[in-house]
Amino acid sequence: MSTLSSPRPSIASSRAHSPTPASSRPSLDALNTNLPGGLSASSTPSTARAISPNPRRNRSALRDYYNLKPPGADSGSPGGSFRSRSVPRNTDAGDISNPSTLASGTELDNADFDPQRYVDHLLSTSSLSTILKAENTLVGDIRTLDGERKALVYDNYSKLIRAVETIGKMRKSMDERGAPLTMTKTLGPAIAFVAETAGGLIKEGEEQRRRIKEEREAEPPQPKKAEKETVRWVLAAPERLEKLLVEEKQTEAEKDWEEVQRLLDAWGEVKGVAEVRAACEKVMEKPSNDD
Repeated sequence: MSTLSSPRPSIASSRAHSPTPASSRPSLDALNTNLPGGLSASSTPSTARAISPNPRRNRSALRDYYNLKPPGADSGSPGGSFRSRSVPRNTDAGDISNPSTLASGTELDNADFDPQRYVDHLLSTSSLSTILKAENTLVGDIRTLDGERKALVYDNYSKLIRAVETIGKMRKSMDERGAPLTMTKTLGPAIAFVAETAGGLIKEGEEQRRRIKEEREAEPPQPKKAEKETVRWVLAAPERLEKLLVEEKQTEAEKDWEEVQRLLDAWGEVKGVAEVRAACEKVMEKPSNDD
């Protein structure tokens, strides 16, 4: 009885099924059929790549040259969009986004906006600390707008001056070199229009600078810093009076209370005055109750 032996796998069949690095390389015949101009088989793959450049690389180079963004960069990248001016900026005045305290940006920019009515409403409905915060925020916004206006006036003014000088040099160079008649007829009106427009913008910028200077000179100086210090001094009156009474300085405490009382009477019905007055009266009544 003969035993059956399993057939050994053929070497050729295993080579046929096993992938080799040579199987992924293109043949020279395929290169010869794809290359233009009937190149021979002796041409190398590097020559073929040099003849037909990568279009994706060309597009990338053009985007870099013209400073263009790749498609989808505005929506995909988190930093592709710039910060809008409508985003509220952080100030050291605290959070004062209460709609009953401050007017919105559209209300302040309205043509019918009445500053005096806005100030009266703020004084009658807000506390002293809220008024100080509102003032700090408005001062910061005014300084920001003033800086932007300066940048628009002075920066564009200098750019227009340089543009006029450049146009003058171009016209002078064209006249000296004796440019052809066709070029002179084509570029002459365009250069004259640009020069006229730039001159008008320069005059307008000078007029705007003059108006800004006159507005600043016409504004009367206001002792805002002294008023802020007075408000802070009044707000700290209860603690100050209590400290004087603890140190047994009754005369100084009474004198200080008289000055604070005069200021509170002058401020009238401003929100927060009643609280400060009640706190001071409570502190001043303590010695009499102890006796």
